[in-house]
Amino acid sequence: MKLFSPYQRSFWVRNILLVLVIIALIGTAYKLARSYQKTVLLGQAKAHFEAQNLVLAEAAFSHADAIQAIRTEDEPWSQLLLRLGTVRHELESLALNARLAMEQNEADQTLAAYQNYHSLQQQAQRENEQVAAFFQQIAQNLAIENQFGMYYQQAMKEAKDQVQASLDQKKYRDQTFIHTLATIPDEYYGGKEKKQNELEALFLQYERNKLRDLAQAGTFAEVVGSLANSHGLYEKEGFPTEWLVSLLERYAKEEINQTIREQDLAEFVNRAKTYREQKSILPSRSDVLALIDRQIETLFQQADQFVRSNRFEKALGLYQELSRLEDTSARLTELEKRWIAYDPSRLLQAQFPDKTLDTLMTGVDHWGAQVYAIGWDESDGVLYMAALDEDGAAVKLEQALSLNRKSAIFSLSDTLGSEESPIITVEAAGKERTYAYLGLVPDLSRKMFVKRWDLEADGWEAIQPDQILVKNPVGEGEHEIARFSLEKSGLVYTEKWADYLVDSEDQDEPGQMDEQDSENIQAEEGQQKDPNDGKPADIPALRTYDVYAGPGDTYAIIGRVVEEGYQVIAKENGWLQIDFDGTQGWIRPSVEP
Repeated sequence: MKLFSPYQRSFWVRNILLVLVIIALIGTAYKLARSYQKTVLLGQAKAHFEAQNLVLAEAAFSHADAIQAIRTEDEPWSQLLLRLGTVRHELESLALNARLAMEQNEADQTLAAYQNYHSLQQQAQRENEQVAAFFQQIAQNLAIENQFGMYYQQAMKEAKDQVQASLDQKKYRDQTFIHTLATIPDEYYGGKEKKQNELEALFLQYERNKLRDLAQAGTFAEVVGSLANSHGLYEKEGFPTEWLVSLLERYAKEEINQTIREQDLAEFVNRAKTYREQKSILPSRSDVLALIDRQIETLFQQADQFVRSNRFEKALGLYQELSRLEDTSARLTELEKRWIAYDPSRLLQAQFPDKTLDTLMTGVDHWGAQVYAIGWDESDGVLYMAALDEDGAAVKLEQALSLNRKSAIFSLSDTLGSEESPIITVEAAGKERTYAYLGLVPDLSRKMFVKRWDLEADGWEAIQPDQILVKNPVGEGEHEIARFSLEKSGLVYTEKWADYLVDSEDQDEPGQMDEQDSENIQAEEGQQKDPNDGKPADIPALRTYDVYAGPGDTYAIIGRVVEEGYQVIAKENGWLQIDFDGTQGWIRPSVEP
């Protein structure tokens, strides 16, 4: 079935062709009209150009150039008008950006637009007179320079008002006026030199008043921090800052000198530390930094003198404060070494800080220790020891002792063992006999006390480094004055020295020997001379005295000496200074041991 007849098809084809012809005619007519319009506009542009009216010439040429109906050959005048069109577009865009920046009070963007404007102006002036004149006329039409002038005059007034308000209210946190004044071009001050002089005078007045107010109400750190912050702002804007550094130096010198005069060490250290932190902005020959260095050296000399005079706590306080300014680790190490040598009981405090110990004895060069201190905690029945070994390393020992704590008496034997490794003897109330005896030797390598013996008896006496006499011991040697040999395994019974008549009506009091026993002992000893001749074996004829680290019983006990077995060096308030194991010690002979 046919949809269209031949007649209908020819009809539609004819109509379509007719429409196309009409469209073509309209397009041709439009193009001819636009071409005519462009020709007219170009004629107007040329006429205005020849009349030296560049603004009208550029406007007409710009409209003509927008018409693409026909192309025209480029001529010298048309090339110039194309360039003027570029200048106009640049100025219009710049004026829009500048207006937006001013409305939002963006100083940096406004300055950028201002600088761009002058850059375009200089470029136009370098090209030729026509471009320069056109630039100036378009800029005038857009009122660009007037807008800049009004903005910067207002910004200058507001910034100076802000300076005065800060001084009147004594509030100095907001210093945005520095940046605002710095971004105002030189020409609004009358030139670069006048701008620098005017702003330097303004800022100097501001900083002087700020310094005076802050010094009255703020701390040293707050004043220095505020001035340092201002220094950074001025430096960022390219302003000279020597005048501000001079203000800072004068202020800091007076403040730090005040702490020196008042001998306020803590505040001196605080201020010196604060000022040193600003070293990057200070001159290489800062008077204040030199003052700080001199005072630190003086304080170090004072601390060193304290050490030499054994006033260790004062020296320690100085070193600890100065450690915030200088590395004092080497000095603190030397201080601790000398303090321990002077008062070894400090070792106990350092190694057992949670214990309250009675210092029993201190000394040097025993058991492989450079220096040692031994303490006793009666409450828990533990013997403690702290020492520095041959390498200077700290060692600590502790040993629980099963004995009557309140009656325990500790001493360092001057007979048993060797000079380098004497035996610590402990005497306490016994259970089966009058006394209980312990012999202990520190073993630093194993960090323990080695028990050499543990016995109960009515008395004992060391007669040789490895021989002791024991009166009525429990076990072997009972009812005897027995001789024991000190072996590696402990005390070994050797022989009966004499009978111990426990049932005799004439028996001595506990802890004493009869005259016959004493004579027997002397006979066995042969020609040996003993200061205790004719005395019971367990009661010494000569007194012993505690040796203290200083002239007073508040000092640590560093050992014991026998009466008349020492050399007196000096006397002070009833105390005698003696030579004790190569160091100095103090005894008080008038006090019973």
